[in-house]
Amino acid sequence: MSQRSKTASCTTALATTLALIDQFAASLLPTGPHHHDIPPSSPDAPSPLLLLAAAARSLKAQVTKLSLLTVTTPFTPSAIATTLQAVNDSVLPSLVTATLLVSADAFTASFAKECRAYVQATLRDLKALVVLVESRSSNANHGKTTPPDTVTEDRKNRLTETTGRVWQDCDVVVAFADGGIPAFVVSKAKQWLELMKDAVAELQQWDPEEVVDEADLFANVNANDRATISAGVKDQALKVLSRIPQSVHVVVKQRLETLRQQQLSSDVRPRLDPILIHLSSISELIDESAEAMYLGNLELCLKKAGEARAVTIELVENALDGFIHDQKGKENESQEDKYVKRALDWIRQVETAKG
Repeated sequence: MSQRSKTASCTTALATTLALIDQFAASLLPTGPHHHDIPPSSPDAPSPLLLLAAAARSLKAQVTKLSLLTVTTPFTPSAIATTLQAVNDSVLPSLVTATLLVSADAFTASFAKECRAYVQATLRDLKALVVLVESRSSNANHGKTTPPDTVTEDRKNRLTETTGRVWQDCDVVVAFADGGIPAFVVSKAKQWLELMKDAVAELQQWDPEEVVDEADLFANVNANDRATISAGVKDQALKVLSRIPQSVHVVVKQRLETLRQQQLSSDVRPRLDPILIHLSSISELIDESAEAMYLGNLELCLKKAGEARAVTIELVENALDGFIHDQKGKENESQEDKYVKRALDWIRQVETAKG
């Protein structure tokens, strides 16, 4: 094959890769052309998560090869074209097909949404890398560098950084696929739990005697009286708020962390997203309670604390029976069940209303 033919083949492969990335990225959008056109998979078919992880690993390997070929002199268009052909013919179609098969019906809505977000980020960074390769190809083929066919430090650094981002994207996709729904749910739950802990800790450290801004509803009250009132409401709110992360921790530890992928039957999966919604709501209510405290709206502070408590009670009540029903019956209460019951009693025993 002549040098001109090799160059043309490389140019075509680059253009094809960029076109496929745009096409596949569009298909992953909620309004994409293939978003709702997903064929049902056989119950005996391998999990699309296996295909997703394999495609991400393969993409990382091909990107590594592509990056090395791009920074190496002399520039070899035929090697670039061969690498991109593997990406175009196998890796990208597998990656996107697997992502589309991770549907809300087969998994959960939040899991499917997260999967698409990770793969979209991967495609976005891959496109940035291919654009850099395309620029390198153009410069090498037209002698636009001095001396010819050299890679500047700036270009090399950009290639290295962009390659690193794609590597990281692939690693995230692999970890996501390997962990499945259980790891995803636990990860999200722990994120919300940490936010709750941080908000409660910040409120505990807040000093009611600090200077307040003009939005303080008690700005016209004597400073000492305002501090005393605020301190009392703060203590009352914290009696409730400090118990919420403790009860949520039990649900995460004794229920969510015990989930296994093979146990996620069709009656268990629909219960998982509501848990994450509850956790999000609890975290937001704690934030709103603390913010009201800082602004001097003490009534709202207690109101939001009470609402956070109510949602926490609902969360723990829903976790009482666990997700996997014991065939031996209710009389065989496990140690985990006892912990969850104690967590429920713990949050029920406290009220926001002043006695």
